[in-house]
Amino acid sequence: MAAELRRQHCYSVNVPRETIIRATARGNAAPGRAETQDKIVELLRDVVRGFRRQHVQLAVGEQFPFPIYGLSLAAVREISERPGITVNELARLTGLPKSRVSVLMTRLAAQRIVRKDGDEHDSRLVRLRITPQGRQCVADWTAASQQAIGALLQPLGDDELDIIARGLAALQRAFRRAQEQGTAGHTGSPPPC
Repeated sequence: MAAELRRQHCYSVNVPRETIIRATARGNAAPGRAETQDKIVELLRDVVRGFRRQHVQLAVGEQFPFPIYGLSLAAVREISERPGITVNELARLTGLPKSRVSVLMTRLAAQRIVRKDGDEHDSRLVRLRITPQGRQCVADWTAASQQAIGALLQPLGDDELDIIARGLAALQRAFRRAQEQGTAGHTGSPPPC
């Protein structure tokens, strides 16, 4: 199955061989189920890459000239959802090194997208908050992304849309369960992106 998936996706996805081997090793999963899980992982990788490419196209296109995208946008969204988050907490959530998050926050603060405030109880801590300009940037990205995704989904039939919605809802529930149990990302397998 891994060789077949690699052959199918070798032109559109740059996935290291060892990643597919690890994704294929499913332990106790029945053979049919393991193949289905592998296929889902590969499809998720393709979809995530598609979203990344779409964001890059939106960012460089004259139609949507936004000051941030990619990792910056992901960080700003986290700050928006968690006002007062620290650089350490943001690094842990994003999986980026603390030094990279710190440099990114300095750049975003210079762009007036993020505000860095001192902690009232511990002068060593810096609390991150989104500015009105940052909030507008996230809103603009959300609207542009929804429009682009809407255009992708438009040609699909109602049955296909229902299947996608149910599948994504099930995947979202699985992520939430894993986070509640503290097992998200601790399976030994790489994430789907």
